[in-house]
Amino acid sequence: MIRFSYKEAMAVFDILSRHYTIIAPVKNPGMGRFSDTGLLTYDEVNSFDEIEFFKKTYFSAKHALFPIRQTLFTFQNNRIEEVDGEIRATIIFLRSCDIHAIQVTDAHFLKDGFEDPYYKKRRQRVKIFLIECEKSLENCFCVSFGTNKTDNYSAFIRKIDDGYEVQIKDKELEICFPDNIEVVEDPHFVEQNARSVSIPEDADISIFEDDIWKEYTLRCIACGRCTISCPTCTCFSVQDILPEDGATGERKRIWSSCQVKNFSLLAGNHDFRVKEGDKLRYRVFHKIYDFRKRHGINMCVGCGRCDDVCPEYISMFKCIEKINHIIEARAANG
Repeated sequence: MIRFSYKEAMAVFDILSRHYTIIAPVKNPGMGRFSDTGLLTYDEVNSFDEIEFFKKTYFSAKHALFPIRQTLFTFQNNRIEEVDGEIRATIIFLRSCDIHAIQVTDAHFLKDGFEDPYYKKRRQRVKIFLIECEKSLENCFCVSFGTNKTDNYSAFIRKIDDGYEVQIKDKELEICFPDNIEVVEDPHFVEQNARSVSIPEDADISIFEDDIWKEYTLRCIACGRCTISCPTCTCFSVQDILPEDGATGERKRIWSSCQVKNFSLLAGNHDFRVKEGDKLRYRVFHKIYDFRKRHGINMCVGCGRCDDVCPEYISMFKCIEKINHIIEARAANG
């Protein structure tokens, strides 16, 4: 348990930054929806002062492990050369739900019989600092998904009136902090959200044809903002970047979205999810049903970011709620 003042904070940060790149929630002035508003997102920081401890970011920190654009290898004629750039050790400041989200992306990239070497290389170099949530934030429903609490972190940090408090679990970090012993309270976790929802344990396939999806076809504009903001969506496309000579180039992995046009387009011009409601149905059931059947955990962590950013006010929370109502109504009618 360590406590240090705001005056000491810069020296502590300097020591940390010698060993690690530090990524945390920050406010970017003038980059919000309006010219006089800021955008809360994750970025590299140069001091503790830059870190936003008390507000939820619009976008997650998944780009630290899964870059928006990533070169996989380069090629020249028939020769292929893997990109072997050095990955610097990184500290990411995360809330409990986002720590659970990393468990989901670990399952995506490191399980199912194959380990993605590009993700694994970054993941092995990451340490997590827990940021507590003393109260539920807007649109959160983490308690319903059981992601409101965690003990899976390297250190816990709390901002207080006159400085910072830190609990260290990873002994490698001890050299970066003052050598003092203070009594520090355990992290505070949200016990109740303003809203809660039940997670369907099972779903009859007939629900796929319910009229609920027609409503979403009319509302959704297939912009993909929900998946870009989500900490567990990891859809991507692979593109070869070729100069005019065609002899050299590079292969890149680039973020994509199951919600945008042509994502599910197959050879022969076949697309089995053309309508926006069909795409949304796929996403929702992957989040709350399919992934759990395979990995034992829900893919949705209840962070509410998709609800925050949707320009058509489509709510994952409300969608799950409607699915529950449909299941209950069918059960009541036999």
